Amino acid sequence: MALSLVQVEEIGDLLQQTPRLVDLLEARSAEFAQAVLGWLKRVEKTLEDNRLATVSAVAAQRAMLVQAARGQQAAEIVIAGRVTPRKMRDAAANLALQRCSALLQSLVDERRPVFQDAERVASQIVAVAEAKGLLLDCEATPDHQAHLLCVQRQVAADRDLASVLAHLQALVGRYDLLVFLDRALPR
Repeated sequence: MALSLVQVEEIGDLLQQTPRLVDLLEARSAEFAQAVLGWLKRVEKTLEDNRLATVSAVAAQRAMLVQAARGQQAAEIVIAGRVTPRKMRDAAANLALQRCSALLQSLVDERRPVFQDAERVASQIVAVAEAKGLLLDCEATPDHQAHLLCVQRQVAADRDLASVLAHLQALVGRYDLLVFLDRALPR
C-alpha cells in the first residue's frame, strides 16, 4: 500500500525528533533510553494508526530495549569495557533508534520521487489553467474547500487538462490530489 501525503508527513515529524534524542546520547543523559522508549511508542502508535505492517519491526526494537533494561544483553550489542546496566540500556536504545530511523526513512524515501513528480504535475496544471482563464470562475467561491473543488471541476472539464489531472490522481490518489493542487495554487 502506498503511503498518503499525510502519512509521509506524520512519519517525517517523527524523524525530525531524532536529533533531540541523539543530543541526549551525546550529553550522556540518563534520560536517553527512556526518551528513546517514548519515541518508539509514538512511532508504533503512528504506524499502527496508519495500519502499516512495519509496526512489528518497531515493536521488536522496543522489546529489545525493554529486555536490555531488565539486564538481558542482545547478541548484536557489543560493549567495550565493563558491562553496566546503563551501558547495556543505552547501547540497546542507540541500536533501536538507528534501526527504526532507517526503517522510517525508507518508508518516506519510497514515496519521495512520486510526490516530487506530483508537485511538478500540479504546478503545470495550475499554470495552464491560469493561462486559459479556468481559475477565474473559482475566485468567487465562499470557502477554501469549495474553491479547491471548483478548481478540480474546471480542470477536469477542460479537454487539454483532464488527462493530466487523471495522471495526477493516479500518482497520489483522489484525496492527496486536492492537497497538491492547493499547494500549487498561487496565494
